[in-house]
Amino acid sequence: MDKNKILELNKKYADLNSYYGYIIQVFGFDQETIMPKKALNKSGEAFSYFMNEYFKITKSEEYINFVKEAYKHKDEFNDEYKRLFELRYRNLMRNESITPELNNKLTLATQNGFAKWLEAKGENDYSIFEDALAQMIKVGNEAIELKKKPGQTNYDVLLDEYEFGNNEKILDEFFSKLKARIVPLIKEIKNAKKKINTEWLHRPVEINIQKNLSNWLLHFNRFDLERGYIGEAEHPFTTFPSKDDTRLTTHYYLNDFSNNVYSVIHEGGHGIFGQNEPDSYYQIGLEESMSSAQHETISRFYENIIGRNKAYVSKLRDKINELTNGEFSDISLDDFYDEINYSAPTFKRTESDELTYSIHILIRYELEKALINGKITTKGLNKEWNKLYKEYLDLDVENDNQGILQDVHWAQGMFGYFPSYALGNAYGAQILNTMKKDVNIEECINNEKLEVVKDWLKEHVFKYGSMLDAKDWIVKITGEELNTDYYLDYLENKYRKIYEIEK
Repeated sequence: MDKNKILELNKKYADLNSYYGYIIQVFGFDQETIMPKKALNKSGEAFSYFMNEYFKITKSEEYINFVKEAYKHKDEFNDEYKRLFELRYRNLMRNESITPELNNKLTLATQNGFAKWLEAKGENDYSIFEDALAQMIKVGNEAIELKKKPGQTNYDVLLDEYEFGNNEKILDEFFSKLKARIVPLIKEIKNAKKKINTEWLHRPVEINIQKNLSNWLLHFNRFDLERGYIGEAEHPFTTFPSKDDTRLTTHYYLNDFSNNVYSVIHEGGHGIFGQNEPDSYYQIGLEESMSSAQHETISRFYENIIGRNKAYVSKLRDKINELTNGEFSDISLDDFYDEINYSAPTFKRTESDELTYSIHILIRYELEKALINGKITTKGLNKEWNKLYKEYLDLDVENDNQGILQDVHWAQGMFGYFPSYALGNAYGAQILNTMKKDVNIEECINNEKLEVVKDWLKEHVFKYGSMLDAKDWIVKITGEELNTDYYLDYLENKYRKIYEIEK
């Protein structure tokens, strides 16, 4: 196959991927935002159909020959095409043994799982979701057995799909380091003399005011609202139907406006990453090829490193007072900052503070590792969940919505994704250490020039996201491999200062 034929076929399949991807992502967005509950069964069948039709394309003789030929000749092309052909070949080999029939079975199990999760959430009853979850794992493990390489555990297969080269050994060491320094710090804060009152966090803020605040936050952070949209969902998420169509969601609570604030900043971070990849990636089909951890790096960077920075909190305080006619004017900036960064164990991951967040991820990591490897089953999984919350965070979970039903990820078949959040936290702190040599974040916030931050990330971070695996990406940005000390030092310095704890 000559070079021109390879380019011709690449355009064909890049276009097909774009068209099917657009339909599937818009469909998925509707399912989680505006679709009537009674439509979920039929929509699930339609969703599965389109997913499987696209999967069949990747199983065609022409596509398989194209990918193999493109990979064989990859060194004849520029770096972007070379990376694209390497990724296509990697995915082809990964799914080589997965038939369209098994793929459809997986999709249907996931669609049923999502519908049952929504029902279980509505009834606050894990048992409604239990069998559907078991079926998802059962079918998922059928696929895993066909993908597994010698020496891999079942869970290793999933970790490798979300983060190429990742495995339990690497993550066990990573989480061990986090646990060794974060858990003692949580205890130090619990015993600190300084106590922070968070009463104002629960002052009611009308939903229409929160919606105005959401748009302001996105504009302030330089998310392009002419190429984006924000809606509402049970569990906030972001999807990327196309280069000029980035859709975010949030969830509004009358008595917890800060929950929406940081959901919007987080999801907006995902959106800013997607909107600022090089145009050439979209032209050839390389866009959004970064790993989950790379994406979470940016969303967590905006949510915490920028969004909980004192200069940013000051701007937030001014804006919320403007929108509420001074409802929070009795709170000093120092108190407002302390309360935004208040740290104490909470039941819900999405409501947790920056310090305890990674312990929530540790709990999910341990549970899904045991589940996928067959060490535990879905029967009584809510009790296992509650047990770990007691062990790590000293919390007594009162009900399933407060506990195991809070996240949508398992209902969407996203086993192996959760570690991405914690890895993203660590990558983000390491990137901050490099970025601050060139950019003063506080100065950018004070001058309302967040485009300076965005442009630095665009040049040094975003343009390499789809070109490099995460382990190489962080080296390209910072000059060294992942070093968790940056993250742990950042947490210790920040929270010991807030709680006036001496080292």
